[in-house]
Amino acid sequence: MEKSVPIIISIDAGGTMTDCFVVNADGSFLLGKALTNREDESQSVSESVKDALKSERPDLSSLKAFIYAGTTLLNAVLTRVGIKTGVLVTKGFEHALYFMRGHSWLGYSYADKLHSVTHIYPEVYPGPIVPLGFIKGVSERIDVHGHVVLPLNEKEVKEAVNDLLDKGCQSIAICYLNSTINPEHEMRSKEIAIKVARSRGMDISVVTSSEVSPRGKETERWTVTVIQAFAVEPAAKQLIRVENKIKEMGFKGNLFTVLSYGGFVDIRYPRLVETLISGPIGGVIGGRFIGQLLGEKNVVTTDLGGTSFDVGIIRDEVIYLEREPEVARYLLSIPMVRTDSIAAGAGMVVRADPVSKTITLGPESAGYRVGVCWNYPEVTISDCNVTLGYLNPDYFLGGKVRLNKRAAEKAIEERIAESLGLDKYEAAWFAIMTLHARMSDWLNATLMARGYTPLDYILLSYGGAGPLHMWGFDSIPFKDFITFKFAAVFSAFGNTLADYMIREHRVVNITLPPKPSEDEIMKAAEAINRAWQECEEKQINVLTSQGFQSNQILFRQIAYIRFSGQLEDHEIYSPVSRIKGVKDWGALMREFERVYTSIYPKAALVWEAGVSIKEVATVAIVTGLPKPIIPEKSFAGEKPPEDAFKGQREIYYEGRWITFDVWEMDPLKPGNKIQGPAIIEHPMTTLVVPPGRRIYLDKYEFIHYLRER
Repeated sequence: MEKSVPIIISIDAGGTMTDCFVVNADGSFLLGKALTNREDESQSVSESVKDALKSERPDLSSLKAFIYAGTTLLNAVLTRVGIKTGVLVTKGFEHALYFMRGHSWLGYSYADKLHSVTHIYPEVYPGPIVPLGFIKGVSERIDVHGHVVLPLNEKEVKEAVNDLLDKGCQSIAICYLNSTINPEHEMRSKEIAIKVARSRGMDISVVTSSEVSPRGKETERWTVTVIQAFAVEPAAKQLIRVENKIKEMGFKGNLFTVLSYGGFVDIRYPRLVETLISGPIGGVIGGRFIGQLLGEKNVVTTDLGGTSFDVGIIRDEVIYLEREPEVARYLLSIPMVRTDSIAAGAGMVVRADPVSKTITLGPESAGYRVGVCWNYPEVTISDCNVTLGYLNPDYFLGGKVRLNKRAAEKAIEERIAESLGLDKYEAAWFAIMTLHARMSDWLNATLMARGYTPLDYILLSYGGAGPLHMWGFDSIPFKDFITFKFAAVFSAFGNTLADYMIREHRVVNITLPPKPSEDEIMKAAEAINRAWQECEEKQINVLTSQGFQSNQILFRQIAYIRFSGQLEDHEIYSPVSRIKGVKDWGALMREFERVYTSIYPKAALVWEAGVSIKEVATVAIVTGLPKPIIPEKSFAGEKPPEDAFKGQREIYYEGRWITFDVWEMDPLKPGNKIQGPAIIEHPMTTLVVPPGRRIYLDKYEFIHYLRER
């Protein structure tokens, strides 16, 4: 095989740019970018691949995997562009999806959460996914133990389905109480709905909550089911267009898409709702890989783009999942890689308050339009970077886009500086300092809220604007600051490191006293083992139907454990595949104690309360798929190659103009060192090295940033 042949391609399609990361057979990487085409993402995927491979007719016949992460499904939810959907619920609970457990504060900033007078629903909340008139109550009831209390009224089901079909519904979601314990009524209702639709010559989609999200907490489970019914079909069509486009380039396999909990699956996976959020996921996965490569167990990842600053924390090589994340003002029962985000980025709109004489940022962002320097109507952080010299207006995206420095300077002077009584350079400087203060505060708060210290962590900075503003929080005493030549497409890189995996959950109802007897333990073990077995059997059926062999599948078992009386449980990976006796139960409890005491002090252990397990799960991982390998390279000495030096540029720093050396990033070799003040440019990003800082490249060509303290 030729060394230059691509074997893995990963796409990260954001709202602004579509990033492409290509892994060649020899371990080398190629990077590509294109503006995102929201109407047809297959076009922007094609353009990004062409940009990476530097070919108008790329050949993907040698490719082993093509992984896609995008915002198609999320955009359908945000914009309410889906198929007309009806819902069947347990009678009496028709308004449950509207109440949403009373979470009227979802989607607001901390300050707004405290003041309900600022909750302006029509502006912030675009309305329900399913109008109330499309939610039909059906007489039925199953109790918390799975016993039928009120039989299903099949006549009401038929009437409700006919009414929804008369209203033009193309999809029906069925959401009954306690159906995860006993799905009998939901499955029978599904049969009736399909039969009624076929009798009318109609082919509709019918989904049940027990199949889509077999977990507890009705509101979150029902919401996920409704999103599956409403948004997945149009999103799947978009993914099929992407797959068809890459097959036109010679790709012979199926397209994979990234899951919210850090794996990827075939786009024909029946629960595509689990791909709702996939954008920042790859960066955290890539961060763990980098930490393992460098022998660091604790890593903080920071992703800075045009709109948001996303922080992920990896502790002891563990990526933490959020079990009920908030998305588009909904709480969802979809496990999701935890990232903490704030509105901060290079595209943030900058405004001046003439009364308080302060600068405010956002929440609006220019997106791909950069700023006034590229015809956006308002001043942004990028305009400030261009004005002060940090961003080269003639080298944005490698020169493909030329930025108007004079327009940026004029706008800053007229709209910001004059209101504050500053000159345009001071105003631009203070805007950047405001962004840096916001990022620093967020980083510190994110770590300290968990009781962690930055002294135990290395920090990775990536995203298109990450290296440009890494110096803004270098006063925080992390063990190391690291960025990359491929920082702008780091999330796409991380997606190539994910596993092909699916999760399956089951509800159980186990409560044990402080000192359970052997009989009590074995009764609990029987329930857990049975649920794990059901999960694994379903996963085998799904994965073998997608062409994998059963001997390729590796299982991991999970129990969600809490001390009785507590509100939150903890995800515990079982050290045993089945609980066969008291010894195995003890091993599971010791693992629970280890996880619990990594979060709380040992004094918080309350074994006297007993333990409760309300849910279990299994993770099925397909082994044997290709993964990228980052090769080690020989050291080339401390002095950078001559062709990397591009000249010098005057840059505004701390109230004065300073001469910065300007370097090109790609020619730099392992062992090279550069002392600040310096600017290191790449077609897709810019690294700022202020006075008193320096960088060096290690054997993997990772860029280490040091501040002389």
